[in-house]
Amino acid sequence: MGGMTEPTATTDRAGLLAFISAQQASPSTATTYLGDEPAGVEAELEGLDQPWLETARVLTTDAGLRGAALAEWDAEVGRAWVYGPWAAPGQFDAVGEPLLRAVAAQCPPEISELEVSGDVANTSLAALAERLGWRPSKVNHAYEVAAVAVANWPTVEGIRAATDADLPALATLHEAEFPKTYATTAQLLTRHTTLVAERDGRVVGYAAGQLQDDGSAYIDFMAVEDRYRGHGIARGLLGELARNLVVEGHTTKVHLTVDDDRAPAIALYESLGMRRAISLRGYWGSLS
Repeated sequence: MGGMTEPTATTDRAGLLAFISAQQASPSTATTYLGDEPAGVEAELEGLDQPWLETARVLTTDAGLRGAALAEWDAEVGRAWVYGPWAAPGQFDAVGEPLLRAVAAQCPPEISELEVSGDVANTSLAALAERLGWRPSKVNHAYEVAAVAVANWPTVEGIRAATDADLPALATLHEAEFPKTYATTAQLLTRHTTLVAERDGRVVGYAAGQLQDDGSAYIDFMAVEDRYRGHGIARGLLGELARNLVVEGHTTKVHLTVDDDRAPAIALYESLGMRRAISLRGYWGSLS
């Protein structure tokens, strides 16, 4: 590897943060949902389920840091998320796969699938995933809006906080709309703020979100039964959830992601004044 070391752990927190932030600043090298502001990148990393500096693996030469990656996992859903690989200019082909393998080796045996994601401009990541035979996701667009705007988003009747009694109805909606996603139905009540919409005495829609470690509010999931779409329920759920999160976290930004082929959802978000920030693609597979 031209004098490059094997992937190792590091204790150089400041150096690694600077390296990651520099790569996140360019769409052609940005990966995952960490953002591109150093303070936000640091806050997101600090909020991962596993200590990020402990899972980080780096590759170096005499010239310094050449590549880095780290991982987070959830044994309950059997998936790990790789942050990176990030590489110095011209180094990705040399460091990408070794770094993936190094962080994957740390995952517990319950993990059967890995996910990486990056800006659509990150063609190096796309080429690595293709070489490994990993399946690509649809293009996913990130939308955002200033928190002050959500005060004027619509309200509708019949929206309330979800409870344990709603789990069967939530499972039907959640698993149909977001199969094999990163959060189980049970986690909607333990890790998220989740609201449901009732019509005719039963739950017909839900929305779930959370406060992220960089201080922004994120809408994770939303679904409404087919027969109740087009009646303003989605707008009402989105508005109520966004306002709840903004009040809870005193945040200044609300954001979400949406698949490229969900034209009605995209039209809804844009009609509420949300703007497209970046476009991402994920890749799923294993290294076994």
